[in-house]
Amino acid sequence: IAQQVNPRLGETVLDPAAGTGGFLVESYEHLKPQVKNVEDHRRLQEETLFGVDKKPMPYLLGTMNLLLHGLDRPNLVRDNTLSRPITQITDRARYNVIMTNPPFGGEEEKGIQENFPEATRTSETALLFLQFIMRSLKRGGRCGMVVPNGTLFGDGVCARVKKELLENFNLHTIVR
Repeated sequence: IAQQVNPRLGETVLDPAAGTGGFLVESYEHLKPQVKNVEDHRRLQEETLFGVDKKPMPYLLGTMNLLLHGLDRPNLVRDNTLSRPITQITDRARYNVIMTNPPFGGEEEKGIQENFPEATRTSETALLFLQFIMRSLKRGGRCGMVVPNGTLFGDGVCARVKKELLENFNLHTIVR
């Protein structure tokens, strides 16, 4: 996915469900050859890769994984990505690239669901993450995301989220 999404030095990369940090590690490895000087190195280390995970063990493993692969101070945060209303995502909180594999089959509580528009509220985490990502990409941004089969092919909320995705984003490929 990192190869296909092709992050470039100077862009920001987010994994909002970072887990053990695999997408961030692959992004780091993809970006390292683009480093040409000390400023590039600093930018890669401090201003490029960001991740969030809400569970303590994956957060700890992700931090360790990033450290072991050469990131001096990983920008990994322990939090629930879905805990803030998506309508309050500002331009400063948007990313050029998002790569993620959000939890499948998980369910979010009612309080978290209320952070989403009424027409697309659901307990299904994959659909909530997809909506978060659509709001969090900068204009012209790119995303590589793993979702369960039914996420884009169901009725109701699935159909409404898919409609927004198809009408407002440049969807390139779905591999099923």
